[in-house]
Amino acid sequence: MPARARILVVEDEPRLAELLRLYLERDGHAVTVVGDGRAAIAALDAEPVDLVVLDLMLPGVSGEAVLAAIRDRGETPVLIASAKRSDIERIAGLRMGADDYLAKPFNPHELTARVAAVLRRSRGAGSPATAVGVLDPDAAPLSFDGGRLVVDPVSRRYTLTAPDEPRAAGRLTPGELGLLAALARRAGAVLTRDQLLEVVTRRPDEVYDRVIDVHVANLRRKLGDDASQPWLIETIPQTGYRLVATRDPG
Repeated sequence: MPARARILVVEDEPRLAELLRLYLERDGHAVTVVGDGRAAIAALDAEPVDLVVLDLMLPGVSGEAVLAAIRDRGETPVLIASAKRSDIERIAGLRMGADDYLAKPFNPHELTARVAAVLRRSRGAGSPATAVGVLDPDAAPLSFDGGRLVVDPVSRRYTLTAPDEPRAAGRLTPGELGLLAALARRAGAVLTRDQLLEVVTRRPDEVYDRVIDVHVANLRRKLGDDASQPWLIETIPQTGYRLVATRDPG
C-alpha cells in the first residue's frame, strides 16, 4: 500500500463525500473534503495535496474548471469520479489532464484501489516505466534521434530540440512516460492497444482502450509529433502503435 497521502475530495453529495472520507482514512490517508469548485481551488492554494478525487458536476465552478486550475498549478494527480459516463466525456476528462476516470455509481473499494494505483504511478513505485523494465529510479535519461528528445525518468521532465524550432521543455504524466517507455523498449515493433493498456493502467481487464489513444494524442501535442508524418510514434490502423524515432545509445 502506498505511504500515507494528503487527498482532497471534491464532492457535493454529503453522504458520498463522507463515505469516501471514511474509506480513504481507513487506508491511512489524510483527507480534506469540500463541496464545490471554489472551495476546491481555495483548498489547493492553501495547502499542497498528493491527489485530488474530483466530481465534475459541482455547484458554481465546474469540475472541468477545477481540473484546468489544477493543471495550471502543476502535476497533482487527479482521479475523476463522476456521473458523466459516456466515452466522449471520459475522453474529454483524460485529455484535460486527469490521471484516471471512474464513473458513478461505483464501489468505494474500487475507488480506493484506483487511488492506490494512481499514487504508486505518481510516486514512481511500481510505475509503468519500471514495470516494463525500461527505466528504474537510477536510470540515465532516455534520448532519441541524436538528442532531439531527452526524457529524465525520475522527474519525468523532457527537453525537445526540433529542427528549425525553439527548444521546448515540459513534463510527462506517469501514463505518458509509461507509454513512451514501453514503446522504447521494443522500438520498431508494433504494440497493440491491449498491450499498452496493461502497461499504462496496470489493469489488464480494463476494456476502455481509448485511454491509450488519449495518451498518444497528449504525447504528440507536447512533443510536436504529427500523426500524418510522425517522427516519434506511428499509428498502426486497427492495431496499435510503434516507435519510429531512433533511440540513442546510452
